[in-house]
Amino acid sequence: GRLPGLVTIQNSGEPGADGSAIYIRGFGTYQGKSPLILVDGIENSIDGIDANDVETVSILKDAAATAVYGMKGANGVVLVTTKRGKTGKPVISLTTQTAAQQPFNMPKYLDSYDALSLFREALNNDGLNANLYTDEYLNKFRDRSNPTYQYLYPNVDWTKELIKPYSMMTQGNLNVSGGSSTARYFVSLGYLNQGGLYKYDDLNAYNINAAMNKYNFRSNIDVDITPLLKLELNLSDIVRDRNYPNETAGGIWNQLRTTPSYLYPLTNPNGSVPGQKDSPPSPYGRLTQYGYGRFFENTLSSIVGFTLKLPFVTEGLSFRTRFAYDAQNYRNIFRQRNYSTYRFIIDENETDLSKGRYQELTTGDGLLGFRVDANGSRKSTLEAYLNYDRTFAQKHAISAVVRYNQSESFQATNTDDGAIAALPYKQLGLVGRANYAYDRRYVAEFDAGYNGSENFMKGRRMGFFPAASLGWIASNEHFLKNSKIITLLKFRGSYGIVGVDNSVGRFAYLSTWQTGNGSGYQFGSAADGNGYPGAQESATGNSFLTWEKSKKANIGADLELFQGEIAFTGDIFKERRSQILTTATIIPDVSGVQNLPAINAGIVDNKGFEGEITWRKRFGNHNLMVRGSYSYATNRIQYAAEPVYALAYRGLKGTQINEAYGLTALGLFKDDADIAASPTQQFGAVRPGDIKYLDRNGDGVINSQDEGYLGQVTTPKSIMGLTLSYTYKNFDINVLFQGATGGKLWLTGTSAWAFSSNSSVLADYLTGRWTTDNPNPNAKWPRLSSSNNVNNNQNSTFWLRSSNYLRLKNAELGYTFPKAWVKRIGLSNIRMFASGTNIYTWSKMNIFDPERTNGFGDYPQMRVINLGLNASM
Repeated sequence: GRLPGLVTIQNSGEPGADGSAIYIRGFGTYQGKSPLILVDGIENSIDGIDANDVETVSILKDAAATAVYGMKGANGVVLVTTKRGKTGKPVISLTTQTAAQQPFNMPKYLDSYDALSLFREALNNDGLNANLYTDEYLNKFRDRSNPTYQYLYPNVDWTKELIKPYSMMTQGNLNVSGGSSTARYFVSLGYLNQGGLYKYDDLNAYNINAAMNKYNFRSNIDVDITPLLKLELNLSDIVRDRNYPNETAGGIWNQLRTTPSYLYPLTNPNGSVPGQKDSPPSPYGRLTQYGYGRFFENTLSSIVGFTLKLPFVTEGLSFRTRFAYDAQNYRNIFRQRNYSTYRFIIDENETDLSKGRYQELTTGDGLLGFRVDANGSRKSTLEAYLNYDRTFAQKHAISAVVRYNQSESFQATNTDDGAIAALPYKQLGLVGRANYAYDRRYVAEFDAGYNGSENFMKGRRMGFFPAASLGWIASNEHFLKNSKIITLLKFRGSYGIVGVDNSVGRFAYLSTWQTGNGSGYQFGSAADGNGYPGAQESATGNSFLTWEKSKKANIGADLELFQGEIAFTGDIFKERRSQILTTATIIPDVSGVQNLPAINAGIVDNKGFEGEITWRKRFGNHNLMVRGSYSYATNRIQYAAEPVYALAYRGLKGTQINEAYGLTALGLFKDDADIAASPTQQFGAVRPGDIKYLDRNGDGVINSQDEGYLGQVTTPKSIMGLTLSYTYKNFDINVLFQGATGGKLWLTGTSAWAFSSNSSVLADYLTGRWTTDNPNPNAKWPRLSSSNNVNNNQNSTFWLRSSNYLRLKNAELGYTFPKAWVKRIGLSNIRMFASGTNIYTWSKMNIFDPERTNGFGDYPQMRVINLGLNASM
């Protein structure tokens, strides 16, 4: 919401795995969509960077701006610049924060009594015998007068029993900066402890909670060796130590949400893990008794560079070279524990639990196993720049740069990729930029990149990608120069072609082979039934593979009024991405060709607009700033190397990236007459209250031929942001609202479908479902079924729900102590602040977090309430 055109989607709040997916201006391709991220000018990840080390974050979008980054800039560029030292006495700054993290927008499920009451209704709906589920039987799941009932008739809120209501997070940063006219420095140390939500008991001598400790170090040094020669030296290190259960977060949260409250007690009376034959494992056992894992990661980054001014050659000429080396080392320790499960058996009228017996269902030795996976990566980057920047006659400003870049990366893993995995990955490029400005009114720029990638066959590895832009600063014209209203008025446009190689796998132009596993070939006229290994082609190469190309056009304007009191910037953009890597489906199976090679065939058009408006005003001691931003992007797949479908809605052409696929729902059947008058649905017997589908091909039958693309996407088209900033004397307030519209969210799977695979039931079913007493054809949920209802559980528009939302994303209140007070204790500044993240959300999607791309995800997002202190001297 702060930067127009930038989309971030966070699907998990798990400590150490809560990074966001980042996109710029929507999706222009159905292959790699992530932008290039540069930290201090070198490609790197932003995960783990201490926010206290960051000076600025900016994004580049159009072809002219990204051309100098060659083949990696097609999806946009995110520039992160870290802090550097400034001339002056040393400034020491300490920031410490303590926060409470609370999961929010968690789905709520019914307790045992209500769930089984609905199950009785489901049996009746299916015409099955529901005599077992009498009121007397159901009440036993509420009655705790007999101690055996909590084990024979359990009522377990798995989220309440196994998940904490909140966890704590602490972080701190200590940095020092300063320098002289010769040398300047910025040195920073950071620490983060992020606690997890899982509860655990004292039965084990190990911790299963998901938690992380992170340590940051950064040192940025600039030295003027001579008046003409400058040295730059950057060092950073990030160390992560993660602890987690021996089960994926997705697996844990899926079990918490799908295991009915009536299936198991939390534990057996003797503390053992409960079990049942032919049932999924107990969430308690899987979370707390299955072992744990530790993940250690060390990321070391370094940059050394020199800048040499060359006035003795010509004024304005300089040379710069930089070498970067990044090393990452990972070590994953798995400590799996096999545990036993028991079924507790006792007469329900018995009140002495010690008289019960335990039937062992699974046997485990209770010992912790040990396995270690170690891997890492290395990357080196070399860059050289020749820069020229000079102004002639105070009107002609000329700047130019020629940049050479080469990189080599190596990923060391313990996979079976053979010789290919052992080869370093190499890229190189030569780019140039020339800019001319006349009288600060007219600007022209030309960019060109000549890039090479080993992903293609020799003779196809190099690509030439030009771009150009024009600008007119109308506010510097004589008829506006003295305007008291218009401070800045600028029009700009750009067009260019950018190449992409990251959608192609390594050496995809080569065919690869693999040996069989002994189950394939039979020999002799009387085969003995045994299979013998042989070799087979696993992937067919395509020697004609080449670059994915992006043609981008952009028109924009910038306006400032009343000396910057009001500012506006807006852009309209259009992109055609062609030669997208695609597996062709136009070759019929009868050709006998298997493992079809990828080809450069896909075409996608992406277009949209974005804008930002800012208002600043000062009233005495009051300072107010309001900034609103909006961005919209939509795309269309124009070609995907697919056959021409007789039913056009089944083909990709004309659809959008991430467009939902399935049936079109028409509501629910009202009664038997409605069913009789409708086309026959072939997904199973239907009853009143089941989902009614559109006969898209008009053949009188609803089947898979009526499935197709639905015109609705699972990612938002529009992103909005509203920033409010207000200061009064020593108080400051900053607020950020974030919103998204145009996206849909799937509510599918056992977490949403009641009683599907003996799953839990969402609390929303209690009042929002179709019933015989309230046969509403537009009910929120269909009739209940006692098992998997094949007709209702088809992917359809019925299960697509709006993910539009407006969120109070951040709010911060701060107070800076008066300088006179602070100086008495030897400090120069003290500021206290309280802040919150993910504070409140307005959305029709009140069951799940609407920001998720699916309804459930895994580890929930967190609401964070934070208290902090910053002091400097």
